[in-house]
Amino acid sequence: MYKEIVTIGFPTFLETLFVSFATIIDSRMVATIGISAISAVSVTTQPRLFVYCAFFAFNTVTTSLVAKYYGENSQEEANKILDHGLRITLILGAVLSVVSVLLARGIMQVFSGQPDTMSDSIMYFRIVMAGMLFNLIFMEINAAMRGIGQTRQPFAVNVVACVVNLCGNYLLINGNFGFPAWGIKGAAIATVAGNAAACVVSLCFLLNTKRFVNLPYIVRSKYRMTEESLAEVRELSKSCLIDNFSLRATLLVISGITARIGSFELAVFSVGNYLMNVNFALGTGLQTSAVSLIGKSYGENNRTRISEYRVSIQKFGMACAAAFALIYAFGGKYFFEFFSTEADFVAEGVYSSIFIAVITIFQVLKFIYNGCLQGVEKMRAVMWCSVIAYSGVNLLMVALLVLVFHMGLKGVWISTLASQMSQSLMLYYCVRRTPVLYGKAPESDR
Repeated sequence: MYKEIVTIGFPTFLETLFVSFATIIDSRMVATIGISAISAVSVTTQPRLFVYCAFFAFNTVTTSLVAKYYGENSQEEANKILDHGLRITLILGAVLSVVSVLLARGIMQVFSGQPDTMSDSIMYFRIVMAGMLFNLIFMEINAAMRGIGQTRQPFAVNVVACVVNLCGNYLLINGNFGFPAWGIKGAAIATVAGNAAACVVSLCFLLNTKRFVNLPYIVRSKYRMTEESLAEVRELSKSCLIDNFSLRATLLVISGITARIGSFELAVFSVGNYLMNVNFALGTGLQTSAVSLIGKSYGENNRTRISEYRVSIQKFGMACAAAFALIYAFGGKYFFEFFSTEADFVAEGVYSSIFIAVITIFQVLKFIYNGCLQGVEKMRAVMWCSVIAYSGVNLLMVALLVLVFHMGLKGVWISTLASQMSQSLMLYYCVRRTPVLYGKAPESDR
């Protein structure tokens, strides 16, 4: 069972970790322009993720439903889910791309607040959002691949995206090998180029007719989007959409509050978030294993197997989280020194690493419980826990500690810890209240 968990989760962990490290190297390349350049790029992150939040919801639903139909051996329904997901992605993505480019200045004026980084932030945001469709398409395909337990393909796709992005950075930021030195503009173009390459590779994987979900099958089936065919997707997407919109809106506001503390604090917070992205990689791998394995067992109606997977993933995840926390607590200094050797920057980074070490435990638990609940289609429980933790606990505490008590970056970290802790505890309660996760009859059967 542990072998199954690692077989499915490890490629996703490596994928997310590779993307995180590529982002770190990307920021290090941008940092050659100056620390303010890190702030200019990082301040665009939450607005971009807010635009993406609807697609994150569709990806979650795609993985969950494809896993269930894979367990039922219903290739027709699994391919229909991917077909509808791709169509929605193309239509909605094109609209939001145009809107984002047109409103870039207004968005950055609201959420940047730093005159020294404003123009660079607007330029970076416009370029990346103009090419967002490439990113959205391969995200949806990757979600379907994870649903059938094929996580190596998404890993390969993201490796391609990162490698092309980093090569583009090397050529275009400082102008190596005769290329123009475009600085932040070059970093944005490299990001789009990486996403475009990944999109092509993911489509090539989808052409393989031996896969449970594949493009030729979808083309031959000539699916039509009707009220009935969208019913299941729409029902599950409601909770995921509310969850993602709530999360991204809250993080967007928090990002704006953090940016107003100052460029120095924002740079430290951004680097700290890169470290937390390693937690995100571990959590995503475990969540993918939970959704895929529990979802497949749920489709097979194998309740004993569901319970066994839940226990195994929890044990494995907590052992990994404890190891990561120790590494952060004692090695955070070296991580922050990689970006800057300024004494104040490193000192603030060491202090932040202690918070991140404690946050790690609750963050990983959150991902595990999310995956367990999503595997049995309990999207509404996940939604409410996220809304309360982020829109309630996190946002309220950031506003209070930063804007009222002027605790600066320390207030942001305390708020983050409180939200992760509260969300993991609420999700644990929901898992305990879900009989099917303990090998018992689901509530609808009792």
